[in-house]
Amino acid sequence: MKPINLQEINNLRYAIQYFQDCYLVSSVGVLSRTENGRRILSENIAHTNDGFKIRFNNINGDVRDFFVTKKEMDDLVYLDKYKNPIEINEKFPHNPVIKAIEAAMNKLLEKYPSKKPWVCRIPECNEKFEFNKPSNFLEMFTGRKSIKINESSWHLSLRTKRRESIDLFDKIGENTENSFVAGSSINFYKGVSNNHCYTIDNIDKNKRKIDLYDHRFLKHITLTYEEAIKKLKFIVGYFDKDLI
Repeated sequence: MKPINLQEINNLRYAIQYFQDCYLVSSVGVLSRTENGRRILSENIAHTNDGFKIRFNNINGDVRDFFVTKKEMDDLVYLDKYKNPIEINEKFPHNPVIKAIEAAMNKLLEKYPSKKPWVCRIPECNEKFEFNKPSNFLEMFTGRKSIKINESSWHLSLRTKRRESIDLFDKIGENTENSFVAGSSINFYKGVSNNHCYTIDNIDKNKRKIDLYDHRFLKHITLTYEEAIKKLKFIVGYFDKDLI
């Protein structure tokens, strides 16, 4: 087996999201941003003769490897809600490493169904791996406890965690070696999708602005700190030192 190379890892940073798995695509994307995140990706994902091996470092305290064949990846077809295949844009192909992880997550959830929280089972989906919490994926994949603000709370914004959130925004702005995902809930605010996860791509502490990346629509969104407090529900992730 051969670990994925640096170019494959770098391609994950802005990979397109096709399925309803913004938690997964954004989580993998943020890990590609830091030295230790890239190391974990290299250690956990390897090419085999007929596909990929995907390693999860903490499933109920154990390390588990899932082998995904090319056929299993090919069988993972992007469908609409009526189960009709949706043609993928040739200009933006489905990243094969992302697709391998998605297929591996299907296998993981088949064996460990409790790794998909009940609240994530409410929306209709075509694949088991669709809809989950980024902290679930990140902690299973890396084996490290993540920093979390408001992810499991019933509060729909960061307003009740304002001071804590701003402190974290400032720390992220001071340290570019970070891997953080921000998520929204149900809201009526222009520019931010409902129940969606974004990569925190950059924070300018001095200007008090946050640059998010949307893997679904391949675009950047800039929010002020106050807009982020109002429009976002949670923050999850790591500083590079947390991934040692």
